[in-house]
Amino acid sequence: MTRRSVVVGLSILIAGSLAGCAKPPAAEPPGPATATTFANALTAAEARAEAGDYVGADRILADFALKEKGTPEGQEVAFWRAMYMVDPNNKGASMAEAVRALDIYLATPGVKWSRAHAQVLRRTALSVQALRTQQPIRLAAGRDTVFVTREEEIAALRDQLAKANAELERIKKRLADPGR
Repeated sequence: MTRRSVVVGLSILIAGSLAGCAKPPAAEPPGPATATTFANALTAAEARAEAGDYVGADRILADFALKEKGTPEGQEVAFWRAMYMVDPNNKGASMAEAVRALDIYLATPGVKWSRAHAQVLRRTALSVQALRTQQPIRLAAGRDTVFVTREEEIAALRDQLAKANAELERIKKRLADPGR
């Protein structure tokens, strides 16, 4: 072997071993385009939710999550979808669904920008759920409670008046017949 072939061989060996020890390239942070589309999706979903269209808001967020699957923003959308489920104005979702969605978000590996918020929101949803099961909602069936209370008061006053009139008649009879 010539000296040159030994040097080339050693160079290749050193380069190969260094390449094997090198760290894999880190995932690049999301580009400005992803961050912008994430912000746009959140803004559009918020506008829909404010208008009472929670299904539309969820659709916007679900579409974004599919397009950006595997990105931190795509994973973060799960929090926002769960948050809109917890909203009391959202009549189409239940607290149980919201708790499940928050559990899934918290169990998903990866970056969670809203982890603390999700934990607080989950505890709040569980509290609301517990209160709803403890105290059944009582609805006035057919009558207004103010009207019922007023009507009951009138009936009680009529009853008192009838008793007072009966007592007055008894006293009149007694006074009319003093010998008895």
